[in-house]
Amino acid sequence: MNYFNYNKGTLYSEGVAIKDIASENATPFYCYSSDAFISNINILKRAFNEISPKICYSTKSNSNLSILKLLNKEGAGADVVSVGELKKSLLAGINPSEIVFSGVGKTEEEIEFAISKKIFQINAESVSELHRINNIAKSLNIRQQVGIRINPDIIGDTHKNISTGSIGDKFGIPFSDVKDLFLNNSSFTDIEISGIAFHIGSQIKTIEPFTKVFKKTSELIKEVNRDRQIIKFLDIGGGFGVDYENNIKEFPLNKYVDLIKKFFDVKTLKIILEPGRYISWNAGILVTKVLYIKIHGNKKFIITDCGMNDFMRPALYEGFHKIIPLIEIQSTEKISTDVVGPICETTDKLISSDEFYDVKEGDLLAVLNTGAYGSSMSSNYNVRPLIDEILISKDTYRIVRKRQTFEESILQETKK
Repeated sequence: MNYFNYNKGTLYSEGVAIKDIASENATPFYCYSSDAFISNINILKRAFNEISPKICYSTKSNSNLSILKLLNKEGAGADVVSVGELKKSLLAGINPSEIVFSGVGKTEEEIEFAISKKIFQINAESVSELHRINNIAKSLNIRQQVGIRINPDIIGDTHKNISTGSIGDKFGIPFSDVKDLFLNNSSFTDIEISGIAFHIGSQIKTIEPFTKVFKKTSELIKEVNRDRQIIKFLDIGGGFGVDYENNIKEFPLNKYVDLIKKFFDVKTLKIILEPGRYISWNAGILVTKVLYIKIHGNKKFIITDCGMNDFMRPALYEGFHKIIPLIEIQSTEKISTDVVGPICETTDKLISSDEFYDVKEGDLLAVLNTGAYGSSMSSNYNVRPLIDEILISKDTYRIVRKRQTFEESILQETKK
């Protein structure tokens, strides 16, 4: 669904014209729709109704505090991969019993904080980490529930930079080692190893890779639980793809749910779901201004004030994001065009096209579907400030992260 649409030639979200926001706030800025976040999570809740999973929103996709609060009101927990994300989730009011801590490189301080807050589950990604969690739990005298993240050696149909389930990837414990960890874990006296977790990648567009990992994991669970139920929680991650390019079929959530029911006993296994992109991707746009237009022979460059420091996906993942003007333009130019930013890197490019809108210097553009992995991946590269994040609700908007000043960007640096 599209939550940013033209109304009489002007781009709107809910009841707000984006050009009105741009007239009152400096570009570039991120702009989000509250309705989009609410609608997306409720689409998931309806699709998974029969299974009733614990939905732990993947905060890395967009960790703005106001958005975490909004999703918490809709019943979402949190999947976190750092103590910062954990603290933000707690600050947003998310109950510790609804939080899962994943990630390959948790420090002692992060593990200690997570256990002390009595979060629902820590997903361990190595045997060394299991021992560390156990030792910290023992020192705190708190028994911690733990899931083992497996590496199933299954490659999702996705970009190599967001593949996480191959044996060549850094994530998880090799599949061949997992059964023994469940059945012979007497040395782990202060943790409850009762969960299994996997995540084979992000932006997976077909059901086949999930069929493979579900089958393999199902067989493992049956072997481990043969005499008694040891594995009680199954964290199936997220990763189902969204349609950035408007030319693929929507991910078949109904078939995905049927697949879960086919391979797992959902009456005895509590399913944990970690969606991030699916909830946030189309809930945001990035608004930018055309600074300059120049022609190099048969090549046109539209130079904007939005840099790869503001939005990394095109440079990092070759991610495609459609760009449209805030005021609808019918005319286009058939010339090889790059829409680029001001950063001193060749990869600072938003889009390449053989035809683009006939925009003018000073025009405003919207980079669509930037709600996921947009602001959360931004940086101060080239000593540029972190930009505004703006949240629309019905016919009003508010700034939910203020633009950094130069002084704020260097606040932690010494001047001696």
